[in-house]
Amino acid sequence: MSRKIYATYLTESLAELDRALRHLIYSGEACADFTPDEPAPTEEVLARIEAFTSRFARVVDLMSKRVLRAMDQFEMYEAGTLLDVANRAEKRGVIESVDWLRELKDTRNRISHDYAGDRLPEILVYCREQLPRLLATCKRINEYGETLLLR
Repeated sequence: MSRKIYATYLTESLAELDRALRHLIYSGEACADFTPDEPAPTEEVLARIEAFTSRFARVVDLMSKRVLRAMDQFEMYEAGTLLDVANRAEKRGVIESVDWLRELKDTRNRISHDYAGDRLPEILVYCREQLPRLLATCKRINEYGETLLLR
């Protein structure tokens, strides 16, 4: 494939991540007033929390499965496992560590498989705690991606 195709894919991936981040930030603000130990939250509060945690999971997916892989393609690395992608991202300095990315992916899986919402309070706490780090990471990823595209 040509470099132009990889550049287009990276550009589209970064734009999609940016849109998802805006939705995540909105959802985070929409459920900021909820405390996890609140007894019997209303359906409306649950919907806001589920939107936030789902959007958190979506950003993690976009970041790890699409944007970081698009960077690898643009830099002509062979397609590899998520671990390969994460190791290269850590070497670039765009993620804090491979272990942190693995922790995010594990949380993403818990969000996706918590059908009854039994773990929602603990997931909410984690997502709130990690949101600043996730936003900072996405900012570094975007800056690195923009630098790549200027080459």
